[in-house]
Amino acid sequence: MSAELDRLSQFIAVWREPLESQATVLFEARMLGSALSNHTELADTLVESLGLSPIGMNWEMLDDTADKAAPRSARAAFCDALCNNMVFSSTEWLGESRASQCYADFSSSFNPSYRTILTNRLDIGWNPISAATFEWAFVGFDDRKIALLLLTAED
Repeated sequence: MSAELDRLSQFIAVWREPLESQATVLFEARMLGSALSNHTELADTLVESLGLSPIGMNWEMLDDTADKAAPRSARAAFCDALCNNMVFSSTEWLGESRASQCYADFSSSFNPSYRTILTNRLDIGWNPISAATFEWAFVGFDDRKIALLLLTAED
């Protein structure tokens, strides 16, 4: 992997085991091509290359700098996804503090001047990219690299 991808490699090295304790994890990080596209095209190109379903305009752009209480907060979305088990919501997974740290580690892997964080799921439901019964997908990118974190579970 390129030196540009080192922080993303470190992210998944730290978080793979805690995430896999209660979900199936697909993580893919790569350099972007030379021509930048809009956010939905970038996300769809990545997921399609992995055999997943594109969702076009249904990717939700999150606020990567907002605190947890703000609308469309990326930190809040990560916490919603990772605090408790996706299937058995009364079972703690990472808990609030570790979910927030997972977000911080993921987002800090991208240049803050160009960072964009997307998800396929918000409070009103989700737009699936896989055939799993439950899933959360996050795509992060900047002007040089892109990554997908897909968490899935079955009941």
